[in-house]
Amino acid sequence: MSNAQRSSVTWPRVARNVRRIVTRGGLRAAGQYTRGMAARETLTLPEVRAMRIMLERYMTRPAMAADRSTRVEQVRAAFDNDQVRGEWVERPGVGPRSEAVILYIHGGGFVAGSPLSHRGLTSEISARTGRPVFSVDYRRAPEYPYPAAADDALRAYKWLLASGLDASQIVVAGDSAGGHLTLGLPPRAKRAGLPTPAGVVALSPVVDPKMALSRRWVRDHDADLPDYFTDAGRTLMAAHWRNVSAEHREMLLTNDDLTVMPPVLVQASDNELLAGDAEHYVERLNAVGGKGRLHLYHNKFHVFQVSHRVSKNASQALDEIAAFVDEVSPKGR
Repeated sequence: MSNAQRSSVTWPRVARNVRRIVTRGGLRAAGQYTRGMAARETLTLPEVRAMRIMLERYMTRPAMAADRSTRVEQVRAAFDNDQVRGEWVERPGVGPRSEAVILYIHGGGFVAGSPLSHRGLTSEISARTGRPVFSVDYRRAPEYPYPAAADDALRAYKWLLASGLDASQIVVAGDSAGGHLTLGLPPRAKRAGLPTPAGVVALSPVVDPKMALSRRWVRDHDADLPDYFTDAGRTLMAAHWRNVSAEHREMLLTNDDLTVMPPVLVQASDNELLAGDAEHYVERLNAVGGKGRLHLYHNKFHVFQVSHRVSKNASQALDEIAAFVDEVSPKGR
């Protein structure tokens, strides 16, 4: 990208694009922007900041916001020579934090998303499972590239263990890029000398941030998805994986030690860009003796579970998650 191109991607210009996408319904504008981002193969900080604002506004609309009965407690705790940041999300009637919890890691391409943007989803997971959810506020790229986010996720897990919880009382869940951090956490925990959690739930997870798996899946399934989708996805996540090899075990997750994985539930849509990542991961996990389950829901959008109020399939998916959580980590254990 030339200096002239970089200078043209300014905050006012990005803000205008965001307003177009939000106020006009924006599919055409979003498509044009996605093609441009893929062609440039880079993102500016103003663009990232605009994406963060747009995602939070979209995900906190009334249709997706947390139920009003949700109790939220912000956490900023000094721990392990650093800090654990996040929020406890609890619906009425959940069990105590000392009994069984869910650690949630939000998505957003490693650059956007937050506990606030995903509070509607974590609140509903709390309600369906009857458990407190700790939604970790990890550091995001480009300000904090790898391994910052993975370090923060592992630190939050260690913090929960240090609070007196047993690993068998913790299920880790996450979506999209957060799904990547979720699937990557058990091997990281094992290398750190920690026990692995009771189970893992990954919603439309990224397995290969370089998007080679996605491109192969699109080709093999003759999917009606243009190449610039995969190029844009790779560009979006590149800020996090700066100077990391495409084959690194914490980049391409199927190169990691999958034998240490607890039971895993993966949900995705059968026509989304990351369907190939989901299929490939579960196949590789089960090939080494793991316990992986894959449920591809028909013709849904990426992380469709956020639409649980209006989609029967999304509601069923959350019920499936609750049943899996109860199976791998029964309350009162």
